[in-house]
Amino acid sequence: MKFKDYYQILGVSADADQQQIKQAYRKKARQFHPDVSTESNAEERFKEINEAYEALRDAGKRAEYDQLRRHGYRAGDDFQRPPGWQSGRPFNQGAHNADFSDFFSSIFGQSAAGQDPFRQNRSQGPFGPDYRARGHQKGSNVEIKAGITLEEAYLGCKKNVEVPAGDGQLKKTLNVSIPAGMGDGQSLRLKRQGRPGRAGGPAGDLIITLRLKPHKWFKVDQSSITLEVPLTPLEAYRGTSIQVPTLGGPVRITVPPRTRAGTRMRLRGRGLGKPDKRADQYLQLQIALPDEIDHEAEQILESLDKALQHSPRAHFDTLNEADRADTAQP
Repeated sequence: MKFKDYYQILGVSADADQQQIKQAYRKKARQFHPDVSTESNAEERFKEINEAYEALRDAGKRAEYDQLRRHGYRAGDDFQRPPGWQSGRPFNQGAHNADFSDFFSSIFGQSAAGQDPFRQNRSQGPFGPDYRARGHQKGSNVEIKAGITLEEAYLGCKKNVEVPAGDGQLKKTLNVSIPAGMGDGQSLRLKRQGRPGRAGGPAGDLIITLRLKPHKWFKVDQSSITLEVPLTPLEAYRGTSIQVPTLGGPVRITVPPRTRAGTRMRLRGRGLGKPDKRADQYLQLQIALPDEIDHEAEQILESLDKALQHSPRAHFDTLNEADRADTAQP
């Protein structure tokens, strides 16, 4: 069992007065109420907020909680109720939630009837009777994956996605707008598009996790992309002006003379990301040779090699004789 810092949950200091605690509770409860919140963990947060308020709204309960807190416990610490501990404040049947934690139960005990009050439906929430107390139950969320191309991620798109059948719901297809700048693993949340609720409760949400499809040219590293650009030996030596593809359309670049294989060039703002904060695209320049050349072309290359009198591995001549002797033979 982990210790809960109820002051931290409500976002107030330990010396806050009752009015400040009440105001903080109402603000947090509105923010994370499952009927209105878009947060993925809204229901759990809502339970925590109600539990924290139940512990701190009553002066007697708060004093008991503060007594434990003075032992040095902090949020997330392992907690075990002190031996012989017995709350002098019996649980209030008018509490603000239907599902308090074992931590709360270990401090304040059970109701006078001897039943576990922490799993019962009861209560008034900040928006009137809580939907659980009315028997309404929110539908479960549905999580699916959707594949998109790099171009779709860059520009944004509309995509048909299928919501599988389940919980009495037939399979359905939705046309979803995917905003520009979404990356691999990011999710969209569509309110009320999950499983239907029970007894008039709201439907759950649909959570779509996006996966980028492999591209025939581009490689992705987080939001940056890399493109390998082949050059002929003459283009690399003389320099050239060529067009290269980007996700936003082709652009012209200038390759400087005497460019070496492996040189990287950067195109700012041509990678993935939101339109006003896009990452960069990198060009990896490579020297490309034909897979096969005829005898005449090979003789030309031999003549060129002799005429240049260039030794690209001259720096290896610093190896001493012992190093040469240790070199493995083919």
